[in-house]
Amino acid sequence: MSTARYSDSFWDSDINGSRGYDELKARIREGRKLSNEIENYFRQRAKIERDYAKDLQKLVDNCKHKNELGSLEKAWRDVKTDTSRIAQTHDTAGADFDKLAQEMSSFTDEQKRQSKAAEDAVQKLHSNLKSSYSKFTSQEKTFHQKGETHDELLNSIKFMENTRNTVVPKELEKVRVKESKAKDDLEKNENSYKNLHEEVTKSKAAYESEMTKMCELFQTLDEKRIDHTRDNLWKCTNLESRICVEQDEYAEKMRQNIEPCDIDGDIQLYIKYHKTGSEKPPNVAYKPCRGRALKVQVDKGDHLYSEVTLH
Repeated sequence: MSTARYSDSFWDSDINGSRGYDELKARIREGRKLSNEIENYFRQRAKIERDYAKDLQKLVDNCKHKNELGSLEKAWRDVKTDTSRIAQTHDTAGADFDKLAQEMSSFTDEQKRQSKAAEDAVQKLHSNLKSSYSKFTSQEKTFHQKGETHDELLNSIKFMENTRNTVVPKELEKVRVKESKAKDDLEKNENSYKNLHEEVTKSKAAYESEMTKMCELFQTLDEKRIDHTRDNLWKCTNLESRICVEQDEYAEKMRQNIEPCDIDGDIQLYIKYHKTGSEKPPNVAYKPCRGRALKVQVDKGDHLYSEVTLH
């Protein structure tokens, strides 16, 4: 089965019609709309990635606690460092999405330029064809009317010649003069008709040739657009994968840095650098009053702290 082509599929049987041209023009226009939509998707995605990167870095910058120490302090510091790297990954992705958007924009602009030139050329030739065809059909009507007039005069002459006995010779001569003028007029109109037929034939051939070129160009542009769009969408998914892979790699580094956290080691390190001493305050003595001795039991045994006179 042969593959159908635009150049065989988008014609109009009406010489004044433009259904095929209009359909292909709409196809190219709708293709540009999709390209513009995907370009906008890439631009918005780039903004989202850049904004996320900024917010992520701002989050890291606002984490300024510095009073931790030991393995937990290192783990937290490494988490912030790798979070900054994740932010950089998203910032780079934003720049890459911008590049995809620019590629789509440049490609769409070039397609628009090429299609516009072809559309204008076909439209101009079709306009010429319609004008030529209008003149041709008008002349055709006039030519056929002249022919009918001439035929009627010839028939009148034949009739009058067949009935010569009842026809005044001057009347026959008048009809012959009219027929001669009608014949000259018919020949002139026939020449104009032939010239216009030649003109409309050339115009039709020029239009069909340019329309064929436009069809071939539009199919090529459409094929390139589909291929280019598919390629850029593929690049988009590759970016998605790269973001995920890099982010997962940094997350794994975070896990590796968090895993060695030594609870007892951090406790001992804190004690080593921040201890205030091991000696507790002495026991507080109870000093009796009212003039009598008071025994206070502290730990084991009784201790007499003081004797006072009670008043």
